[in-house]
Parts: sequence; C-alpha cells; structure tokens
Amino acid sequence: MKYVNKFIVRMRENQTGQTMTEYVLIIAAIAVAGYIAYQGLEGGINSIIANVTATLSAA
Repeated sequence: MKYVNKFIVRMRENQTGQTMTEYVLIIAAIAVAGYIAYQGLEGGINSIIANVTATLSAA
C-alpha cells in the first residue's frame, strides 16, 4: 500500500503529462478556429481558386 501511495504522489507531482495535455488542447482550439474561419470564408476562397484556375487555363 505504501508503494501505491508513493506512486500516486509521484504522478500528481509529474507535470509532463499536464503540459502535453495543455498543448493538445491549444492545438485543438486552433484547429477548430481555423475550421470555423474556413467555413466563414469558404465562398471567397472558392471564387479566388476558380479565378486562379481560369487564369492559368487561359494562359
């Protein structure tokens, strides 16, 4: 039982997993924000890509 208690205390003091979890949450938030921005700008992006494709096809 003493070994289990020491293990639990060591795990609580270890911050490596906590830092990695924070990084994953930040990356997930950035990905969600990027997706929402893309959805909002989708029409403009699609028209720009269509214009570039038409210009390159005409050249």
